[in-house]
Amino acid sequence: MRWLLSLLLLACVPSMAQLRSGFDPAEYASLLKLPQRDSLFGEPPPGFTFVHASKEAGFQNRWFLWKRNDGVAVIVIRGTVGSGESWLANFYAAMIPAKGTLRLNDSTTFDYRLAGRADAYVHVGWTVSLGHLAPDIVQQVREQYAKGVRSFIVFGHSQGGAIAFLLRSYLEYLPDMPKDITWKTYCSAAPKPGNMFYAYDFDHITRNGWGYRVVSAEDWVPETPLSLQTVKDFNAVNPFAGLPGSLKKKSSSCGCTAKWSTTKCRAPRTVPSAVHENTWATRSINYRRNFSRNCSSRIMCSATTT
Repeated sequence: MRWLLSLLLLACVPSMAQLRSGFDPAEYASLLKLPQRDSLFGEPPPGFTFVHASKEAGFQNRWFLWKRNDGVAVIVIRGTVGSGESWLANFYAAMIPAKGTLRLNDSTTFDYRLAGRADAYVHVGWTVSLGHLAPDIVQQVREQYAKGVRSFIVFGHSQGGAIAFLLRSYLEYLPDMPKDITWKTYCSAAPKPGNMFYAYDFDHITRNGWGYRVVSAEDWVPETPLSLQTVKDFNAVNPFAGLPGSLKKKSSSCGCTAKWSTTKCRAPRTVPSAVHENTWATRSINYRRNFSRNCSSRIMCSATTT
């Protein structure tokens, strides 16, 4: 009798898809097929149903919500588009504490926590982008949760991948977010969203195969913003790789200064293994002991820490 009652109770509970940990090539490939520009154009890819598209906000940022046939909800963060405002989010690369408050406009502030440690710093441009998208994302997550959805994939490509990093961290530390949600993250061709201590924290919250950064050795975008690398470390397609040769043709004082700075970056010193708090990194950071203090500089920002 008890087993019959248990079956009846299970039948009354909304069915929930079970995400599996570990990198799934087929799963990742299916996410790449989801439209990145406008989810309302054309037929949806097989196995997915379109649910929601946000309005453009912030640096022309946008996100989409899809539902997989097995019930898994997929959050897709759009990457850079062909506008100056969109690119400004990438170049606004000052570092801010991973916990604080940003004023988005005259009437809106964004309280955020993106890591559990005080020495974690993140990219301000993509954090501002997250601030504009987060309220709508959280609302949609709650609506899907009320419908019985307990499994979510966070996905983004290029700039969208960087914001996906920060979104996953934000959802982890949001105080009233349900704790029985399973999150899985794919950051595709993503640039580096924070320093090494942020990387440590992201690695911790996605441990056991629940978060991945997928990059190509032929892509220079994941090597930015500039960090531990010297110019000899760049992939051949990176425009900075040919910078020393270009500077040799310069004869102005500006060119001489640039040559001196580049030479410093090409001759790293040996320093302790601890990484400076202003060094950009992600969980796929290359753990090196040799890098140059001259290749990085402390950038102050306007974030208010809490």
